[in-house]
Amino acid sequence: MKKTVLVLLTITAIIITACAGPKGISENEKLRLELKKWESFDSQGVVELSYKGLAIRKMFIASKNGNELRFDIIDGGLMGSKAEPLMSVYVADYVSIRSPFIPMLESLDISQAIPMESLTLSTNVDSLVTHYAQKIIKDKKIELNGVVISFSKNYLLDTVLDSKSNTKIKALYTGNSKLSELYITSNDDISIRLSFDKIEYIQPHIVPLPKAEPSSLENIIQDLNKISIDSLLRDYLQYRKEK
Repeated sequence: MKKTVLVLLTITAIIITACAGPKGISENEKLRLELKKWESFDSQGVVELSYKGLAIRKMFIASKNGNELRFDIIDGGLMGSKAEPLMSVYVADYVSIRSPFIPMLESLDISQAIPMESLTLSTNVDSLVTHYAQKIIKDKKIELNGVVISFSKNYLLDTVLDSKSNTKIKALYTGNSKLSELYITSNDDISIRLSFDKIEYIQPHIVPLPKAEPSSLENIIQDLNKISIDSLLRDYLQYRKEK
């Protein structure tokens, strides 16, 4: 009888100890795992570019690996035989753009319109967590180099405000916390909505775009004077209807 009681007490003690032990992973690790998703990924879906009531919807491919990012807007479908790049943007230690539809864009410096500080913060997540994890865990927010990043209670990225580029990024998720959309707005009436059909958290091979040839100030000013976003969008939408 005494032996039975002793065995039961021992089993009970083991169960209680197991139940009282740590459950799951630490808050630091939860944060790190969520931030790691923004360090490297390969994705595709539909992009909607809107400007003053005009809109273009196209397929896109977006890939990021460390400090390299490439974004391609595809005209004709991802797998279609008539697929062609409407615009490609490459961001690393330089910014390059290719656009058969608007060739004059290739000579312009668009680096000021890209949230470079936001991208830089996502290139070394381990360092970010090491130095700022406790602040993020406590406040669900952090401000670094003019960038304010807000998180949900589960450390999902919520919003990014980049003061240098005047850009706001809002992340939306499905019910099971999978990234669904990114909504990007700026002060120039342009908004971009990325709706993800597929996203893989891998380290993709990214093909860089070549650096743009430097243009003279006179040529840049002439190109800028030629660009009318209203007419470009209208012309393109009309072109697609007639095609």
